[in-house]
Amino acid sequence: MPKITRAEAIDVRFPTSTMLDGSDAMNADPDYSAAYLRLHTDDPTLVGTSFVFTIGRGNELQIKAIAT
Repeated sequence: MPKITRAEAIDVRFPTSTMLDGSDAMNADPDYSAAYLRLHTDDPTLVGTSFVFTIGRGNELQIKAIAT
């Protein structure tokens, strides 16, 4: 059975346009973001992935949670 050898957390961000497409009354300046997790195993053909989507705020917290 393969074993997890490493967990990698990646901060991915997609800034909104200058016209603030995607903004709303609660989030006037959203920054579409994702905390991306990649699990590496001792079998190079097996890699696990996961995403946690945010609107920018809190993405750093998601990355720290994944990394711990």
